[in-house]
Amino acid sequence: KATIITARSSSKRYPNKILEHIVKKKKSIDILIKRLKKIGLPVILATTRNKEDDRLCGYVKKNYKIIIFRGDKQDKIKRWFDCFKKYQIKKACMIDGDDICFDYDLYKKNINKKGFIGCRKNTITGIFTNIIDFDNLKKIYNSSRNFKDTEMIEPFVKKSKTKIQLIKTSRPFIKRDIRLTFDYREDLILFKKIFSKFKITEKTLKILKYLIKNKKISKINYFREKNWRDNQLKKIKIILN
Repeated sequence: KATIITARSSSKRYPNKILEHIVKKKKSIDILIKRLKKIGLPVILATTRNKEDDRLCGYVKKNYKIIIFRGDKQDKIKRWFDCFKKYQIKKACMIDGDDICFDYDLYKKNINKKGFIGCRKNTITGIFTNIIDFDNLKKIYNSSRNFKDTEMIEPFVKKSKTKIQLIKTSRPFIKRDIRLTFDYREDLILFKKIFSKFKITEKTLKILKYLIKNKKISKINYFREKNWRDNQLKKIKIILN
């Protein structure tokens, strides 16, 4: 078992956000790695072999003793598949590089479940990505071989007929006016406020309770949720067509 960060430097909405400074001397990637270590499994950075990610790899190599895997830029599913094969991974907790407030407790709680583990649509964005075992990843990989760009994995999960098991979450995690993913300048402002108040490894539940009580802070970036959602749906539509 392992934990895998999926991250790359190129982003149309916010280039190099993975190396963006968040609080004190901590960047996005620092917070991700520190939180990932709370799960208690080996940490792997799965990025691209493109030159633009040399800086990210250099930074991580200098500061952390974790595995760095470099693969295809556009074909994210192939990158995952090749990473699993190279390190003989049977199951992994997958975390998007955008989600620096992800809930490590949810991963710890659900790591031993079988199949493709996802979250319900009404879960707050940025809380949980997924947990994948190699057998199901292989099905998803095979279903996506006619596509060069597999950034959006949802269509291929459906196409592969992979059985999805959804995690159970308590009320604070259910959709409300809170957004915890990093795509826009307003998201950065929110994360700076969060981590100026909390330690970078603080439990997500505690952060959520704070945001629920302080709606003015959560409003900083929540209006961007529609922009983000529309962009996701647009990409999925392109794939399906």
